[in-house]
Amino acid sequence: MRLMLAVILVFGLAAGLGLGATWWTVAHGLPVARLAIGPWRAEPDAGTLAADPYERAGAARRGEAPLAYGDGLPFTAETDDSGRPLDLACDYALEGRLPNARLWSLAAFQPSGKPIESQGEPIGLNSANVVRTDDAPLRIALSRDARPGNWQQLGGAGPFVLRLTLYDTTIGTPLDRADPDVLLAIRREGCR
Repeated sequence: MRLMLAVILVFGLAAGLGLGATWWTVAHGLPVARLAIGPWRAEPDAGTLAADPYERAGAARRGEAPLAYGDGLPFTAETDDSGRPLDLACDYALEGRLPNARLWSLAAFQPSGKPIESQGEPIGLNSANVVRTDDAPLRIALSRDARPGNWQQLGGAGPFVLRLTLYDTTIGTPLDRADPDVLLAIRREGCR
């Protein structure tokens, strides 16, 4: 009887650990499959035949149709450059240069994936609606109060995620993955 209980306990523990590890990997991805540039993370193989089963399961779980190498690469940031979670009650300055891409978009989402809106419009910018200066880094302000230049209004409280998608870029290809450029730095300026 004791042997049977011990066997059931061992199998139950193994099943629990295995299922828990699988759930965590599908929800968060494998660290080795990711491309990390500062606080930005991407899974460049997700839309290719090289995608591992966990990347495929994660994309299916999120309801996404991953982009292939030639189409583009989405990056997400859940923290600022200091490692603090992004919070809607804080102001942020994004600054830097973007790698070569035909188009790009930057949008704010709830951790569940639902777009964050301000005054009924989704929070986001793209390469067609930003102000740029030659030979100067791109600067974007995310804050409650209006700012000059490229600004998006934040409101409310709680965590959020930024998604920067680069379309028609080579940064996610195996050739450019070894030496990625720096993406936009995310600096927290203050909180309410």
